[in-house]
Amino acid sequence: MENTPQAKVPVFIWVVIVAILAAMYGYAAYWDPTRPEQTVKNFYHAYFNQDYDTVASDLSVVWAVRLLPQYADTNYSELLANRGEIEKELRQVFSEVGSTYNAPKDISLEIMKPYTKEGTNSAMVVCKFKVKSEEAGMDFVILIKEQGRFRIYNTTTVDEQSLPEIEAIDINELDANFAELLTASE
Repeated sequence: MENTPQAKVPVFIWVVIVAILAAMYGYAAYWDPTRPEQTVKNFYHAYFNQDYDTVASDLSVVWAVRLLPQYADTNYSELLANRGEIEKELRQVFSEVGSTYNAPKDISLEIMKPYTKEGTNSAMVVCKFKVKSEEAGMDFVILIKEQGRFRIYNTTTVDEQSLPEIEAIDINELDANFAELLTASE
């Protein structure tokens, strides 16, 4: 009688499975552009490197109204419908202004994770800027979910004394306010 060997799963299959799981985790944890922290990182890195396509795509259409007064009386749903044109006009404005701005070459950004809060329609992120490893300021960023991804709704310069107030913000309340804005535009 012949002894037939038992069927086994080849080792390389296990290696492939582990590699796929690691890649999925890495994508979700560090690269996923729908995460609010990633949006903030992308925005500031693009701004410092004068990549105004990314800058424009990471901004909310509501934020854009500040630079584009021709949209001041436009309702939110119309702003969303005109997103492509608004991004094009934002790129133009940033290109004109950016030609006179030079970010420090050694500026870096650090996300202050304890202050990140994410809701269904909104999020908030605090980030710290450093130049040559010395602190150069902090921003508090509020994001709104537009067309399936977080976009920057507002940025405010803050200091260390503001952090307890930021920590006390109820993301559910902010989320409810943004839900009203989003449903009012439908």
